[in-house]
Amino acid sequence: MNSPIKIALTGGIACGKSNVAQLFSDLGVDIIDLDELSRLVVEPGTQGLSELVEYFGERILNTDKTLNRRALREILVSKPTNQEKIEEILHPKILEKMQMEIKKVKNKLVIVEIPLLVEKNLAYLFDRAIIVQCNAEKQLERLKKRDNIDENQAKKLINSQTSDENRQKLAEQLPVDVIENNSEISEMVQKVRDLYQKLINL
Repeated sequence: MNSPIKIALTGGIACGKSNVAQLFSDLGVDIIDLDELSRLVVEPGTQGLSELVEYFGERILNTDKTLNRRALREILVSKPTNQEKIEEILHPKILEKMQMEIKKVKNKLVIVEIPLLVEKNLAYLFDRAIIVQCNAEKQLERLKKRDNIDENQAKKLINSQTSDENRQKLAEQLPVDVIENNSEISEMVQKVRDLYQKLINL
C-alpha cells in the first residue's frame, strides 16, 4: 500500500480549522488532531506531565493530579521563555505520536490539524497544506466566545501566533490551498467538497 498524501491543516486560532477537519472527516478522510495528541502526552502518569511539573511546579496541577490547563495557559502567555520551555518538553512527544498515527492510515489522504505548522517550521513533514483563515474581527469575536475570555486575553493569544501573510509563505515550500471562513456553513461545506475532489484526484 502506498503511503497516504500527508496534508497539514493550519490557520489562526478560532478561524474554523476544527469545522473544516470535521467536514473532511464526514467525507471519509482520516483526521489526526495535534491538540488531541497534545492532551494525550500530558495525561497523569506520562513523561510529558512529569517533566512539566518538574519545571513549573505543582501549581500547574488540579487537586486530582491532572493538568490544570488554565494555569498552564497563564504561565504560557506570561513570559515567552515559558512558551519555549513547554514546547521543548511536549513537541517531540506529540510529533512522535503523530508519526505513529499516520502509519496506521489506510486511505489515500490523511489530514493533520496542526495550528503551529509555520511557527515550528514543520512543513517538511507534509506533502501539502490547507490554510483556514477569516477576517480579524470575526477571529476575535469567535475566540472570546469560544474560550469565554476577555478581549485582552484573546488578542494576546492571537498575537502569540504567526500572521496569515506568514502562513501563505508556506506556498514556497509545498502546494497550499486556502479556505476563507467568513461566511455561512453551507458555503464552507461546498468549499471543502470541491477541495476534497481536487485532493482525491491527485
